[in-house]
Amino acid sequence: MSVEKMLKYQEVDMRYIKLENEVKNSEPAKKKNMYRAATQKSFDTLTSMDDATKNNMDTVVKNKSKLEQLDKQIDEIATEIAEENDDKQLEYYSKQLEKLSQSLDDMEKETARGNKDMSDAKFKYGKEWEQAKKSNAYYIKYNEEYNNFVKDRAGEANAIRKQLVAMEAELDRELLDRYKKIRASKRPVFVPFHKPNICGGCGMEVAQDVINKLGEGRKIQECPNCGRIIYNKD
Repeated sequence: MSVEKMLKYQEVDMRYIKLENEVKNSEPAKKKNMYRAATQKSFDTLTSMDDATKNNMDTVVKNKSKLEQLDKQIDEIATEIAEENDDKQLEYYSKQLEKLSQSLDDMEKETARGNKDMSDAKFKYGKEWEQAKKSNAYYIKYNEEYNNFVKDRAGEANAIRKQLVAMEAELDRELLDRYKKIRASKRPVFVPFHKPNICGGCGMEVAQDVINKLGEGRKIQECPNCGRIIYNKD
């Protein structure tokens, strides 16, 4: 099977692939992707900080409720102590009051820590929000540059695509389908056979039966190592 038309098709297709890679690896594309990732990272961080702040707020609210209860219990015991009591009762109330006072002190410290954590979180949230806005602004800028870069090369890309479509009408459909399947992962698809036994794609040795089939006039064979299509250029 002659592969001359397929080789010409591949030559044009490689021009299209080169143009695709030029766009994909362009500076605007790299910066656009970098700032898009940075913006997403900042928003993920902000979401995480929102959750942490909510949990901290819940804790502060619960502590406030506990403080109110402790204050109430202390007031009740203080009232009991003010009444007439024997020594044993007074000792009991004193111990209870001491325990409640310690609990109150602990809760006040915990609440103070919670308030400080919330204050720190608010500051960090503001800094992260500013970073997110900056990253997003740069993303918008470089995305616009990228779109302009693509537009500048759209004419050339469309011309190559039209040429490929026109060429496909004259190609063997089965061979073209094989080409497109391999093209997705390996380029180029058609590679020359280098004597005495080397695939021009992967550089590996091929089996003798493959060489024999190429020598028998079967112009193409699949490389058992890399899956590309080897053609006999002689």
